[in-house]
Amino acid sequence: MPIFKLKYWILIGMLLPLALIVLALVRPTSPDYQVLERGDGFELRAYAPLRVAETRVEGDFAAADERAHPRLLGYIRGENSSARKVPILAPALTQRAGEHAWLVQFVMAQEYPLSMLPQPTHSAVTVRELPQRLLAVRRSGGDWDPAHWQQDIEGLRDAVARAGLAVVGDPIFARYNAAFVPGVLRRNEVMLPVER
Repeated sequence: MPIFKLKYWILIGMLLPLALIVLALVRPTSPDYQVLERGDGFELRAYAPLRVAETRVEGDFAAADERAHPRLLGYIRGENSSARKVPILAPALTQRAGEHAWLVQFVMAQEYPLSMLPQPTHSAVTVRELPQRLLAVRRSGGDWDPAHWQQDIEGLRDAVARAGLAVVGDPIFARYNAAFVPGVLRRNEVMLPVER
């Protein structure tokens, strides 16, 4: 291989990781919320109503994404009643929907009221509005490992109990970054619906 071409390959090899890091650090657009207070290792956030596209899938935690994301990606890429792309926000939300079932949700852009969102053409995808809610949130990074998530949830439950808040719903797992982003650069959150 000529030296000239080799230099380009070396340059590309050096710049590609840098480009991935920059992409990972770009803050994804997320729903508006108000931080009401900061507790011991968590934030208490008030979220306005959110519109989501969601699908229910069977299987374990890891399989939930593999099954749900193609359906939801299809919806936002034009597999809907208007055959148009639909903008979304980060994060993607996952929560238990039964013993071996998961509900995976993509949050829709806030400027679209529910009446303006196209209907999904896939029968397993629905669009709905989540009510205003109060969430205790703990931020973490790393891989999307169920053991890691469980550890974060237990820590959040303990912190919420010490703060005198009552848990009123199942844990929600929020992922802000794409799968190609290295684990140390990912923004993940665990959320618990709570009441004061």
